[in-house]
Amino acid sequence: MGILIKAPTRRREPGPAMVDETPPSSNDAQGSLHIREVVRSTGLRREQLYMWQRRYGFPSPLRDQFGDRVYPPDQVARLKLIKQLLSEGWRAGAVVPLAESALQSMLGLTVAEPTALPTEIESAVKYLGTHRIGELHNNLSKLLVGQGTRKFLEQTLIPLNEAVHERVVRGDMRNFQEMRFSEIAQRLLRDVTRLVRPVRDARTVLLATPPNDPNTLGLAILELLLMTEGINCLTLGAGVPAQEIADAATAYQVSMVVLLFDRGISGKIAGQEIRGLRKALRDDVPLIVSGRAVNLLAKPIADVRGAADFSSVMAAMRELGMASTAANVATLPGEPQRA
Repeated sequence: MGILIKAPTRRREPGPAMVDETPPSSNDAQGSLHIREVVRSTGLRREQLYMWQRRYGFPSPLRDQFGDRVYPPDQVARLKLIKQLLSEGWRAGAVVPLAESALQSMLGLTVAEPTALPTEIESAVKYLGTHRIGELHNNLSKLLVGQGTRKFLEQTLIPLNEAVHERVVRGDMRNFQEMRFSEIAQRLLRDVTRLVRPVRDARTVLLATPPNDPNTLGLAILELLLMTEGINCLTLGAGVPAQEIADAATAYQVSMVVLLFDRGISGKIAGQEIRGLRKALRDDVPLIVSGRAVNLLAKPIADVRGAADFSSVMAAMRELGMASTAANVATLPGEPQRA
C-alpha cells in the first residue's frame, strides 16, 4: 500500500476574481510580499486593496503557489506613497491611479478646504457637479458677453478652472467632469480667438506646459490673453518635454518661451524641470515661468523670470521689449469698439 502524501493547503483569500492567476516565475515573485505583510507594512486594509484593484486596476497582485495574493516590491512602495498621501488629506480617487513619479511630486503639498467662491463661479461648479452641461455652457456664454473677454478670463474662467481642479484633487468630482468642463471652456475660447487678427511684424512667443502638467485650458487662457495684447503665440501644447520645447524654439525662431507650470507638482520637481529647460534652450531665448510653480521654488533660478499671474507675465514682457503698444484685434465680446 502506498503512502498518501497530502499536498499543503491554505484558505483562499476572499476578494475580486480579476487577479492574474498565472503562477509567477521565480523572478516575478522574488521579494513579493503576502497580502497580510502588505497590510501590516502599509497600514492599508485588505478591503481597500480589493476595491482599488476593481476600480483603478491597481494594485495588480500575483498569486503564490498556495493561490494567495503576493505583491511585488514596486507595488508595495507605491502603496506606501498612496497611504502617506491619504494621511495628508488626499482622496483615493485622486492618487491611486497615478504613477509613482507623480505621487512623489505631491508629497507635502497642502490640501486645503475649498474656499468660498463668488456666486457666478459657484453656480458653474454646481452645474458641472450635477452634470447639467447645457446650463453650464449657457452660463459661461452669458458671463463672457456680460463681463468682456479680459474680465471673464481673469476673474471668472481662471478661478473656475482652479476650483474644478481642486475638487477633482479632493475627490469631490471625477476626472471626466474636469475634462468635460475644459472642452466646453476651450470651445468658447476658440470662438473668441477667431476674432483676433495677427499683428504684423510682431515677434513670436512659444507657449507650453511641462510633463506632469496637462493644463490645456490654462494654456488656452494664457494664449488668448497674450493675443489680445498684440502678442503672436505659437502654442506647442501641454505636457511637453524640455528638449522638445527647446527644439521647437529653434525651429520656429521664437523670441521667447513662456512655460505655464501650474498643476500637481512639488517645488523640487518644478525646479528640476525649469533648470532642464533653461539648459536646453539657447542662451539668447528668454524664459518666463508662470503659474503656481513660481511660488513653490525654494530660490530663483538663474536666467529665468518668474511670473505668478498674467499681469506679471506682461510686466516681464514689457521689460524685455516683447509687448506691443496696441493690440491689432477685432472688437471682442463685451468690449467697446477700438478706435
